[in-house]
Amino acid sequence: MQRPSPLLLLAAGFATAFVAGSASKQVVEASGSGVVSVAEIDADGDFLPDVVEWVTLTDSGSPDTDGDQISDFVEVIASGSPRRESLPLPADQQLRLFVTGPTPGSSDPFTWMHVFHRIMPVGGVNPGVGAIQSFNLWLENPALPGVQIPLNDFAAAGTVYRERITIDEGIWIQVSVPLVSLSILEAILPCTIWAETTVAGQQLQSGQQLIPVPAGAATLVPFFDGRYVIQTLNPVPSLSAPQSIQANKVCILTLDEDTSGPAGTTYVVTAADCEDANDLECDSSCSQSVGWTITIPGGTELLGGN
Repeated sequence: MQRPSPLLLLAAGFATAFVAGSASKQVVEASGSGVVSVAEIDADGDFLPDVVEWVTLTDSGSPDTDGDQISDFVEVIASGSPRRESLPLPADQQLRLFVTGPTPGSSDPFTWMHVFHRIMPVGGVNPGVGAIQSFNLWLENPALPGVQIPLNDFAAAGTVYRERITIDEGIWIQVSVPLVSLSILEAILPCTIWAETTVAGQQLQSGQQLIPVPAGAATLVPFFDGRYVIQTLNPVPSLSAPQSIQANKVCILTLDEDTSGPAGTTYVVTAADCEDANDLECDSSCSQSVGWTITIPGGTELLGGN
């Protein structure tokens, strides 16, 4: 008997839905049992759950990691530089997608997908979630060049919806859904998950590249000046403080385009250097990354978004 493809298993197990058009401003609890999900835990109140701050390399204990008076959420959603002081980017309709893994000691074994929108006023009026005119999610894998596996049509159980209305920074919207276990996700790596939306007539895209590394599933995080960090999806506890997830090991990569084909654009790691990122630490094996190749459907342009 032929075993089903891991990609088909993933598609069958994905639970993804978007609540565009919903007027609700309530948080829907992930389990329905009153237990707060990882998608709702936001220690510093900056509208980025702690698990998302892990994959964005921002400080879950500070709403402004780099202290430049621009909130982490605004800099992350705008694909700015939340770890380095920078000038504010133009406010516009914006979209970001993230996938996160289970946290240490959590009873929740699932990976999660988080989709964030920033809705700005149009003609002096901000319609909020009503400005979202279309929304699509899909997965691409280099093993299936040109194939987009749609993720919209699967029923979602445990969706978390949050909304925040700000005075000058628009309306912020978070939709998070539990996906599959980490082991199922790891079975189909590498892959890229994409989101595409139309907000007030403006088309936006955001993608997250997921790759296998010795520590498990990881993602490419835009860092600074065209360089990237390979960051694990699931937080790693600090050795000095087992209950903390603040410590980490990061390595800053320079990617040069090598080839392009139906499976995507292939990049070669031409430099790998340890660099300060808040209080994060760099693995001593960082330099061994030089020479790696990474294939990304659509290239690096939309890793981040907008």
